[in-house]
Amino acid sequence: MKKLIFFILLFCIGIGYWYVHSEIYSAVSQERDKITFEVKQGETVAILANRLDEEQVIRNPWLFRKYIQWKGVDKDIRFGVFEVTKPITLARVVESLSKPGVTERTITIIPGWDLRDIAEYMEKEGIGTKDEVYTLLGQPAKQGTSPKVSLDAPLKVVANKPADISFEGYIRPDTFRVYKDASLNDVLVRLIKERDKEFTPELYQDIENFFDRVYPDIAKGKYSLSVHELLTMASILEREVRSPKDKAMVADLFWRRYMAWIGFNADSTVHYIFGSPTSVFTTNEERASTNPWNTYKYWGLPPGPIATPSMASIKAALYPEKNEYYYFLTTLDTGEVKYAKTLEEHNQNVQKYLR
Repeated sequence: MKKLIFFILLFCIGIGYWYVHSEIYSAVSQERDKITFEVKQGETVAILANRLDEEQVIRNPWLFRKYIQWKGVDKDIRFGVFEVTKPITLARVVESLSKPGVTERTITIIPGWDLRDIAEYMEKEGIGTKDEVYTLLGQPAKQGTSPKVSLDAPLKVVANKPADISFEGYIRPDTFRVYKDASLNDVLVRLIKERDKEFTPELYQDIENFFDRVYPDIAKGKYSLSVHELLTMASILEREVRSPKDKAMVADLFWRRYMAWIGFNADSTVHYIFGSPTSVFTTNEERASTNPWNTYKYWGLPPGPIATPSMASIKAALYPEKNEYYYFLTTLDTGEVKYAKTLEEHNQNVQKYLR
């Protein structure tokens, strides 16, 4: 009797597996070579499943809901028009939802890019020319610029951005799907809004009390931090060092130099002024530039960011790792960061690793 029950259970499991596998991977909803279907804005997975069943795109709404949840696609469904070619299975329908729709395209902004890189990318992708990007977002490394981008609603993240500098640093680096016919302004607004979404109430709270929270003995209530200043510091970290640990270490080093009125002397800020560096080093002539982004000539943070910082760099700037160093360099061969407590030790590192 037990053997009979066992074989019956085994048979049922086998039938169930065959059915599910058939429904997901083999069953064809119709014999057409290609179908298109729409995901409407604000539509839930349940409503979508029932509608796709009615339109004969799928034939098992319950299995569609379970499968889409199991694949994790339900967390990132975008509205738009999607296309599936024969064989039209449930698996292929769900897979199509994880890709740009036929009315969409994918764009990717890389952490560390500056406005020059973004402008070149937009022109290469046929979304807008470099000059159009600069008109909308402003000129890099230049004060007195007047960005023309039209935000359709106030955004907290840009609330304290100076009006006379560009939106450098306010673009979120990531991969996004946008409509193919979206204007350059719409695309750039979307990227700025995505940056705004990254800043949570908790993050704003930690920005507001940053110096008193991290450096109470040094700051003594004399300093405050804005989102703009945080993005500026994060952008320097993005271009100076690679690993999250080194970013947090260098953040502490820079913040202490900042409060001690010691210049950052960051080559990345000089490279930003001149663009497209041919060397990791800067020349005496470049370091003598009177451009306000030159941290060799001017104390403290430059007027604005020098690149597009990742959230890892933003968090490193906001949650620095305490240390006793005041100098650092990055080795040319491995990118390893060498720290020093004194200028003498730093000069020894320069001779050892950079000469």
